[in-house]
Amino acid sequence: MSRQPGHNLACLLLSLACIAAYSPAVQAQALDGALKRVADSGIFTIGYVPDAPPMAFDGEDGKPTGFSIALCQHVATAVKEAVGRESIDIRYVPLISPEDRMKAIESHTIDIECGTTTVTLSRRARVDFSLMTFITGAAVLSLKSHPINSIEELSGKTVAVIKHTTTETALRKFITNNDFKITLRIIETHDEGIELLSAGKVDGYASDRAMLIGQVFRSTDRAKFAITRDVFSLEPYALMLPLGDTQFRLVTDRALANVYRGARILRLYQDWFGRYGEPMSPVLKALYEFEAVTE
Repeated sequence: MSRQPGHNLACLLLSLACIAAYSPAVQAQALDGALKRVADSGIFTIGYVPDAPPMAFDGEDGKPTGFSIALCQHVATAVKEAVGRESIDIRYVPLISPEDRMKAIESHTIDIECGTTTVTLSRRARVDFSLMTFITGAAVLSLKSHPINSIEELSGKTVAVIKHTTTETALRKFITNNDFKITLRIIETHDEGIELLSAGKVDGYASDRAMLIGQVFRSTDRAKFAITRDVFSLEPYALMLPLGDTQFRLVTDRALANVYRGARILRLYQDWFGRYGEPMSPVLKALYEFEAVTE
């Protein structure tokens, strides 16, 4: 039995509708949040800390670089594919304090923060976080001429620490719990901490161990510094994302999990930590194994 022309036309229109439903243009219309902003503008904006090597910092060429930046470049590639664009413009915004970084996420000044932000429950009330990207602990940097070998030697010392950080909170709890008499020198930046320590104006500079390693190896006189092997807190890092943006968080987590499942995470670690003689700890290795979420 032959089909009527009207029937054939209806089938053709239905087929075209189905094809259109899966086209990138229509997919883009279904996007929301950060992905929608990138799809519309072609711009992906990354916030970062410019003085936190080896995680995030301005390189000799003035361009952002570091372990966290490398991870975010993988995320940027995944975002480009998710929004169906052949290319996107990646822009970087330097931000110093944790509060400034959170406000930039909340206001959508940046799409993602790629630096050294510790995951906490109070921060999760304002922003979302990706899969964890690193785990370190707060330690103390000192001069080898007057070394602080252990956190148990901190009583009676003057220690610099950046304000409004999880390190400051943990150090204050450490002082209270141990009845130590430690004088805190509250500062603004990592560079200020190194300057005060080098000038002998403080006995130690407290920060995340990963940050202290980077500061030492950026110094022209790295041999004069010592870092405590023990820590007084644990600091799990993740990439900071807009609160409730589930589409973008899934794209971000997929990109990270893909890195963790292969050898790329080992190469990245070697590039930014291993070459400085800092082996990957069993805890960090286990973190990447657990966070290598499958599809």
